[in-house]
Amino acid sequence: MKKNLIRLITALAVMALAFTGAKAQDASARNYALIDMQYLTEQIPQYKSGTEEIEKKAKEWNKEINQLNEQAKQLYVKYQKDYDKMTADDRVKRENAIVQVEEKAAELQNKYFGRNGEAMKLQEKLIKPIQDNIYQAVKLISERRGYQIVFDRASSVGSIIYADPKADISNDVLTVLGYSE
Repeated sequence: MKKNLIRLITALAVMALAFTGAKAQDASARNYALIDMQYLTEQIPQYKSGTEEIEKKAKEWNKEINQLNEQAKQLYVKYQKDYDKMTADDRVKRENAIVQVEEKAAELQNKYFGRNGEAMKLQEKLIKPIQDNIYQAVKLISERRGYQIVFDRASSVGSIIYADPKADISNDVLTVLGYSE
């Protein structure tokens, strides 16, 4: 009798937990949504042209930096070849010339790709406004529909393996931004 009572209580507890878990899961399903940031950005022509412009400039800047690095390398090879024939003063002069070219390459690297470099400035000018608009559209839709969280399913950090397509609001974001199909 006592065993049956314990089984009955255990069964009721398991059912109560399952019911509560199902209710909580159902409630949370209405509080999130998904976007696909990669899909969104592919649909916005200004984003594509902005990234292309940044890539084009980056190639130019890398070419300039690589030319200086190649120049420094050639100076060093020549320096090694002529080392035995040079005086101590000549060695110092040539070493300083190599260092100057290497420093110039490093300065350009920082100027173009550093924390406050030209690439970052272009990113701020061309890409960030689009990202800000996407964020505002997501915020607007989230507030209207009561979403507490929106996941970017294109992100490699915390990526989602499976998602119900009905939760994806990417096309709605495009509509708010004026890029509807």
